[in-house]
Amino acid sequence: MILFLIISVCFFLGLLAASLFVKKLGKAWAVLLATSAGIAFISICAALFTHFWGEEIEFLHPWAFLLLSLPLAALIIHTLLRPVFSRNIIYSMTHLQVEQASLRLLLTRWMPVGLYTLALILMTIALARPVHIDRVFIPPTEGIDIILLMDVSASMQKNDFYPNRFVAAQQTAKRFIAKRLTDRIGIVAFAKVAMLQAPLTLDHEALQEYISSLFLGIVNPDYTAIGDALAVAANHLKDSKAKSKIIILLTDGDSNAGTIEPLLAAKAAAAYGIRVYTIGTASAPGDNPYSNQADEINEGLMMEIAQLTGGKFYRAKNEAELEKIYDTINELEKTAFAPSSSINRTDIYHPFLFIALCCLLLGLVFEKIFLIKVP
Repeated sequence: MILFLIISVCFFLGLLAASLFVKKLGKAWAVLLATSAGIAFISICAALFTHFWGEEIEFLHPWAFLLLSLPLAALIIHTLLRPVFSRNIIYSMTHLQVEQASLRLLLTRWMPVGLYTLALILMTIALARPVHIDRVFIPPTEGIDIILLMDVSASMQKNDFYPNRFVAAQQTAKRFIAKRLTDRIGIVAFAKVAMLQAPLTLDHEALQEYISSLFLGIVNPDYTAIGDALAVAANHLKDSKAKSKIIILLTDGDSNAGTIEPLLAAKAAAAYGIRVYTIGTASAPGDNPYSNQADEINEGLMMEIAQLTGGKFYRAKNEAELEKIYDTINELEKTAFAPSSSINRTDIYHPFLFIALCCLLLGLVFEKIFLIKVP
């Protein structure tokens, strides 16, 4: 664009300088000079437009501007060839004729032509389809993909945590999500069956609502299917592009239901590069009236699941320890996400088309009503 601007302006200035040494300019020379001036003017306008609005407005059909060369070519051909095909009538005593210039004469000669030319330019701009560009830049961020497995079995209502195991797990998970601003997090609720409650998302406000909507009994609460829960989470994480894919399994018991063995599900998760961090949420048997040997956590199974996947097992005996465990997991490695941007385009050709139609109408009104040429 800059090169074209320099060439067109230099060409115009060269013709203008040459015209100073010509005593009488012919029509061909005048048309050439006017054409070069028009091209230089258009190139200057294009350069100014690109400088000030080039990042906000673009034309989807820029080839439409080539149509402006058609009337310009017709004008040049008509001017150059008119003497060949026209007949000149010689009048006597033309030296006595007095040229009378008036505003009405100038308007009659140039107003309709100017309006038609402006209408043509505006319609060409509309045909080029200008659009306003709204770019939204998303800066580079870091994060990992995490699935939270929330145990909603009946044993989670015991009160060795305040106010009970399930509510303490809910509140701790919500605080954990609030700290992971750039992570995609999903939720799986499980008891006898496993249910994907929320897919991986960055909409953490929605996640908070999903966790708040969980309740004991949302699925059959009489059993605990840890293997099925791991399988559901691993199936959702397997196609993730993040380098770090993590499952946080929170439960207070042993696996006693489901169709998939927990260790088999853990091996499948490890094959997909998914680490599983297991958290047992129950106080030790005998520490308080709410814990007994019958519902003791199978620590051996939890440790093996964590070891198979490269994770770690944690035992939380109260809500404070559970909070510390989540804080420890919060220090996991990050995965960098490249910057990206989204572009929204809005058509803005309508004003140009409307003004062009108005110019056409005004040109017809001036030519046929107010500025009539009398032979």
